Amino acid sequence: THTVYARRIRPASAKRRPRILYLHGYMQPESLLEEVALFTSMALWLDVEIVQLQPPYHGRRTPRSARFGGELYWTADLVRSIEALRQNVLDARSLLGWMLKGDPRPVGVSGISLGGSLSQVLTCLEPRFALSIPLIAHMDLAALVADAPVLSSMRRELRRFGWGTDEFAKFVTELGWDSLRPVIPPERILLFAAAEDRFFDPRVVEAMRRRWGDPQIRWYPCSHMGFIPRLPLVIAEMRRFLD
Repeated sequence: THTVYARRIRPASAKRRPRILYLHGYMQPESLLEEVALFTSMALWLDVEIVQLQPPYHGRRTPRSARFGGELYWTADLVRSIEALRQNVLDARSLLGWMLKGDPRPVGVSGISLGGSLSQVLTCLEPRFALSIPLIAHMDLAALVADAPVLSSMRRELRRFGWGTDEFAKFVTELGWDSLRPVIPPERILLFAAAEDRFFDPRVVEAMRRRWGDPQIRWYPCSHMGFIPRLPLVIAEMRRFLD
């Protein structure tokens, strides 16, 4: 877990275009298919250089004790989970510094699902990003733990420790997480959301958008996973925003 890996895809025509630092979703597999079908296509359609960061406990950073990539990233072991989030943010900021040191072109941040949440956190912490394009996410950790079907085992484990949704929400508030606000102007932020999302409650997404000064948002009439087939439409919107 102590070595950080990133994948860079650079179309030859993108030399004068902005770049994107991209964070993928929770437990998203690292595969050749993903690289060819998603990232290479995204880089070509957007005509930008994309640098994808591997989060802790994912991909080549998966410990041998884990059954699959991402298993140890977000669990009821809150010391490890918060440290994983913190490390992920530090890794992204370090990678951004490396990107800007060698090339002055602007860098935007983007991500999907949990990667979208992390890109929102970075929108609040890192003014060196020129723009932000989070996909189907909000950054309310308490709401995410309470709502997301994929986190049912985490909820059960937390209850065994005597922690319900109220205790976890108080913990997140005391971390200062809820007080984060963007350091990037609203006109340089573009949000994407799913109107029937059971992972990231649309009401929480809309409340966050209002706190953020009403940046642009694109809603799609679908579920969280139903958002994936709409990626060609999303990438077309991203291209217009980047242009």
